[in-house]
Amino acid sequence: MKRKVAVCVGVMVAVSAGAAGAEERTEGTAVSEPGSALVREAPAPDADQPPTVVAIPVSALSPAPLVEAATGGEPAQPAAVAQQRSDTEEIHVPVVLMAMPHVSTAGTATERLVTTFALGALGTHAKRVDGIALSLGANWVGQELSGAQLALGANVVRGTASGAQFAVGGNVVTGDLEGIQAAVGLNVAKGTAAAGQFAVGGNVAGGALSGGQFSVGANIAGSGGVGGQFTVGANIATGPLKGVQAAVGANIAPSLSGLQASSGFNYAGRMEGAQLSLLNVGGDVSGAQVGLINVAGKVDGLQLGLINVARESQGEALGLLSFIGNGQAHVQAWASDIAYTNVAVKFGGRHFHTLLTLGFNPGTETHRRRYVGGLGFGAHIPAGPLFFDLDVIGSSVHTDDLFRDGDGLNVLGQLRLVAGWQVAKRFALIGGVTGNTLVTWDNGDRWEELGIGPEWRSVADGGRTTVRVWPGVLLGVQL
Repeated sequence: MKRKVAVCVGVMVAVSAGAAGAEERTEGTAVSEPGSALVREAPAPDADQPPTVVAIPVSALSPAPLVEAATGGEPAQPAAVAQQRSDTEEIHVPVVLMAMPHVSTAGTATERLVTTFALGALGTHAKRVDGIALSLGANWVGQELSGAQLALGANVVRGTASGAQFAVGGNVVTGDLEGIQAAVGLNVAKGTAAAGQFAVGGNVAGGALSGGQFSVGANIAGSGGVGGQFTVGANIATGPLKGVQAAVGANIAPSLSGLQASSGFNYAGRMEGAQLSLLNVGGDVSGAQVGLINVAGKVDGLQLGLINVARESQGEALGLLSFIGNGQAHVQAWASDIAYTNVAVKFGGRHFHTLLTLGFNPGTETHRRRYVGGLGFGAHIPAGPLFFDLDVIGSSVHTDDLFRDGDGLNVLGQLRLVAGWQVAKRFALIGGVTGNTLVTWDNGDRWEELGIGPEWRSVADGGRTTVRVWPGVLLGVQL
């Protein structure tokens, strides 16, 4: 009964206050801002007396205790504010069961769900997961994952992920990843990936990589990073990478500090480390290129391969054919005891070179006419205007025709010590001594007249194999 009386009194006071306020406004009163105080200005009895201002607190006009008692202690809120709070509040449940997203034991507002364990049939959906999400279809987290996602279909996190994702289909993280992604199909992390990605199909890390990518298809690190890329297909780093790229197919990086190894193709715009592949291509290389074909702009290190190409080298190039911009590129012409006329092309790096040789001896009789063709390698030692070459050359000797059949099998090995004097920039005098060894098979020893000095001769295999050793000399020019 007392409660009803208090409510009635509160309502009557509020109505009276509102009526008085309306009457005062019609008589020229001024009202302050809502929530501070109601101010009424009384008319002055005469012109000399200033107006009297009366301030009435709002609390006197709003019987809060009565209203609170009548409404259960909760002041009324605008409908828009209540709706906004309802949309942003998180729903915390430790365990939730889902048939599909928005159909769960926690209701349909799964976009506000924060849970520790989510189990779904077709899929799970939550704002945050601080534990494990399991599903036969897919797992979807709106903001943050701190735990693990397991699904046969796909795992998706639109924010950051700190934990593990396992799926047969694919894993996608559009924020930073600190954990492990494992999928048969596809792994994508658009932010920084500080962990490992494992996929049979492909891996894509849009931010910096700090970990490892392992795939049968392709690995792509969008901003490079520190770690390793390992695949059967191709590794691609669109930013600087520090670590290892290993592939059966190809490795590509704009800048790499580490190792590129593949059975197909390696490319690095700037390389500090080593490239191991059938074909290695680099811009500025500080380290080593080892492969069948090595191509670089500027090299400060070693090129070891069948063919080496570089615009400039401050290191060494070892190969069958080495074409170095600031290396050796010469033509030699000389006379020797083997053939009166010999020509060679000499090319390579600063200290190692290749020789392609061709010799002809006209002779005075038909049986003394000789053709000699060979290939050699050498070391070059510059000493101011002087230089010294130590060459090893393998040749084949023929009569009448360089490719004539019936000459039998033979190999002429030569060890040459050549000294040169650089008379001008493109002209030098050369001369030296040689050690010659000729081995013939099947057709007997037909080259008794080759040596001009003492020789050592040995016959074996019933006269079918003959070995002859003798010294020789050469004299010529280098252009």
